[in-house]
Amino acid sequence: MTSPKFNQALAGIGLMGSFVIRRACQSDAVALSKFAARLFRATYSSNTAAADLDAYIYKNFNRERQEAEIVDLSAAVFLATIDDLIIGFAQVVVGSTESRSALLNRIYIDAEWRGSGLANDLLDTVVSESAQRGVTRLELTVFERNARAIAFYKRAGFAATGSTTFAVGEDLQTDVVMEMDLEARFKRRPT
Repeated sequence: MTSPKFNQALAGIGLMGSFVIRRACQSDAVALSKFAARLFRATYSSNTAAADLDAYIYKNFNRERQEAEIVDLSAAVFLATIDDLIIGFAQVVVGSTESRSALLNRIYIDAEWRGSGLANDLLDTVVSESAQRGVTRLELTVFERNARAIAFYKRAGFAATGSTTFAVGEDLQTDVVMEMDLEARFKRRPT
């Protein structure tokens, strides 16, 4: 038997109403920076020293950085909101026209909404945006100890292709590099 909260989440309806996925605008930068910082800290605090987390958050999740990412024409930032409250977001950065690739730079979901299908909806939005821009390959990196995220990406159709180093402050961590062939994804989908 499923709980009413789970059934509401599956329908895209939270305790406060329906969620909406929309493109971020400059006025969202402050709220987005606070949301991203909170989720990054919650996700990585058990594996990363506080000083390293603080340095990373200060550099990557300040208002100015979020504004720059939102207005970057080579990227797209999507917010999932309920009544103007951010519950998730995704950012995709499109490479050069010749490479026909894009980087899923971030996809964060508030803990209360994990398992609700929201991550799938955000990923579908990113895939659609990427396809509209002529992208055929979507790449990402994910912390090697983030088993939940790795499992999600595998279920979504990403395959591990290698590893890379990712700096959180002074802490050098190992990330798994994953890739999705968008052309193959669209061929598999029923029409």
